[in-house]
Amino acid sequence: MSAKGLRRGGPFARRVGAPFAAAALLLVLSCGSPPPRAPNPTRPLDERRAVQIILTAFREEHDRGVTGRSVALALGKSLEVDVSGAGKKYGVAYITANERHALGEAVPTPEPGMEDALHVVHGVGDDSEARILVLQDTIYLYDDQVGEEHEATVVTAENKLERDVRDFIVRAHTEKWP
Repeated sequence: MSAKGLRRGGPFARRVGAPFAAAALLLVLSCGSPPPRAPNPTRPLDERRAVQIILTAFREEHDRGVTGRSVALALGKSLEVDVSGAGKKYGVAYITANERHALGEAVPTPEPGMEDALHVVHGVGDDSEARILVLQDTIYLYDDQVGEEHEATVVTAENKLERDVRDFIVRAHTEKWP
């Protein structure tokens, strides 16, 4: 509706009357989109499920993954590696909130905007050749919503985890890591 239609003698004003036309214009202008809603609450993949996905990625890249290894890091801390290559010095650690707290600054957190980059840490001492992919659980989030309310599916989080692990293993094989 234009201002011309509201002027005295305009086609809209003649049909419904100027007061009604002015009220209708105010209503149209005041109507907008609904207020933005808060994002759905999310949670990270469970560590047990993450380890299963990591083992699958190792297998699909023709590498035998083994569980349960510890690697010495700087600052006198050790990192529990969830899956490492059998007989190799590379592996993957899925870090949860409790582990982040225990490790402190021994494992740096990703810089803002670099969450999708693969973060590899090196061991120290006898573990100096170790290369460990550190996967923060806060990167692999999903919500419990269903239908159109679903924003982040568990399948998407699992696929991202698998892709990151496979990229790491391909790099380890390409560069012939010990």
